[in-house]
Amino acid sequence: MYRPHIPRPEYPRPELLRASFVNLNGRFELAADADDRGLSEGWESGRSFEGRVVVPFPLEAELSEARLDEIPPVVWYRREFEECPRGARTLLHIGACDYESEVFVNGRSVGRHRGGYDPITCEVGHALRPGCNELVVRVEDPATWTRPRGKQAAGAFRSPVDYDAVTGIWQTVWLEAVPEVSIREVHTRYDHAARELAVHVGFSSGWPGDVAVFLEEGGRCIASGRREALGRPEAYQPLVVPEPRLWSPEDPHLLDLRVQLLDGDVVVDETTTPVGLREILVSGDQLLLNGEPRYLRGVLDQGYFPGGWYTAASDAELRRDVELTRALGFDCARKHQKAEDPRWLHWADRLGLLVWSEMPSGRDFTTELATDLVAQWTALVRRDRSHASVMAWVPFNESWGVWRQADRPEQRALVEGVVGLTRALDPSRPVIGNDGWEYAAGDLYTLHVYEGDDTEGSLAERIRSLVADPGGDVIPDGHVLGRRRAALPGADPSRLPVLLTECGGVGYLDPGTERPRDLFAYGDWPEDAAELEERLRRIAAVISDVPELRGFVWTQLTDVQQECNGLLRFDREPKLPIGLLREILGGIGPRG
Repeated sequence: MYRPHIPRPEYPRPELLRASFVNLNGRFELAADADDRGLSEGWESGRSFEGRVVVPFPLEAELSEARLDEIPPVVWYRREFEECPRGARTLLHIGACDYESEVFVNGRSVGRHRGGYDPITCEVGHALRPGCNELVVRVEDPATWTRPRGKQAAGAFRSPVDYDAVTGIWQTVWLEAVPEVSIREVHTRYDHAARELAVHVGFSSGWPGDVAVFLEEGGRCIASGRREALGRPEAYQPLVVPEPRLWSPEDPHLLDLRVQLLDGDVVVDETTTPVGLREILVSGDQLLLNGEPRYLRGVLDQGYFPGGWYTAASDAELRRDVELTRALGFDCARKHQKAEDPRWLHWADRLGLLVWSEMPSGRDFTTELATDLVAQWTALVRRDRSHASVMAWVPFNESWGVWRQADRPEQRALVEGVVGLTRALDPSRPVIGNDGWEYAAGDLYTLHVYEGDDTEGSLAERIRSLVADPGGDVIPDGHVLGRRRAALPGADPSRLPVLLTECGGVGYLDPGTERPRDLFAYGDWPEDAAELEERLRRIAAVISDVPELRGFVWTQLTDVQQECNGLLRFDREPKLPIGLLREILGGIGPRG
């Protein structure tokens, strides 16, 4: 049920489409709880809060209208609602809330959740009453690096690539009604040679009836199957597709997968999920899309938005970012240190953008970091493995949170274990265990090499050296980050596809603009547009002249706060004409 006057009114989950839902975005009451006394004083019920906030924007965002002078570690949200879908079970969903949440309905605790990126789902039917209901959410978000937080600055320390923090609800809040046993998730795996689509359906609990799947194009069924679930919590159904039209960035063709739970001939639950038929494989030193070698032209995308910060102001802004990425000549985005709103993935599916899905990191290796990261990563892989656009999983970046894995076995074991876990959850995509350097496990050999990053040797020399010798240094001894080898002892990525997954990073401000001291970019700053163009062309030529590379990721799509190395400004205005940027960046690749 759509209410267009509220922010972000669209259906928030692109998969598992159901006929009705109630969007609870909009104005909430807000209370700061600096002394953490709300629980002892009974704030969970029957108390109005003086502050106001617009959900789903985080408290730091202008569009949230929170206007807090200082954001404390604990805050409370409250709103009343009457409209409510009714069924055997009523579910309350919060797309994401940073970081630790407890949800109350009419004073009753209906769920607790740890994690700032994965979705929250609570059963609330038992707590509802006729007429007006009260929803209260307590959120705790301490500034600590012992939890996954991506690029959110924490405490007194702030690196040159950290940004302002994010607190509270930052994705849509909504209600839906489902039957006693419902479809919980649907994901697929396509075998190009066999022309077979494997459909995996998960249920909320064991299902004693049947499950039926229908692959449809324009309302016409092109393949279907039905089988007994045998009381299990999930089922698998293969479908042969006689004349498949494959999904690719050049032709992002989607089909509809309709799934039913059946009790005899009675449809108990039904959902629809968009599906793209495509296969991603690693074969020797090649990355294959639908059986053909693929050279990736990617861009680093931080996922911050004007006005809404972590949250796009509208669904149209999410679509615009995907369109701009494609217009710049890229066919891939590495969503960096953020698990993005599923609506962005929806547009990547529909507009043909390959996506590297990356887990936000912590910085301090602790038991808390390890357990929280594994729990959230598992939930995010399950959330996003249905998307055709998602082509790779990246659980760690540049050893963040596992700084000492070169000499501490427990840290290396975490990286290798998460790689194995990811493959178990989804064997259909490559896993990049630790992007950038210190390869220990994974399916691609990835390097972060910038021109002018205070290391010796030209860009071309360094790339070629690391391709030839994975035991060499990406970052030399004595650097502020400490020595970082391309691969750890005992790990050999030399036969894997090699990709340069961070490069570029050229800073630029318009001529005459005063450059504050804390601005960050790599190398010297071009003085004017002509010098910027020359610099981009030079780096592009170097990348193209390394035939061993199977792709690159350019840093970065937009400026964000002090990091001014975007191809676009934060307001999405290009620093050079888009056509010119497309010519330069879209032309990077093998010669001849």
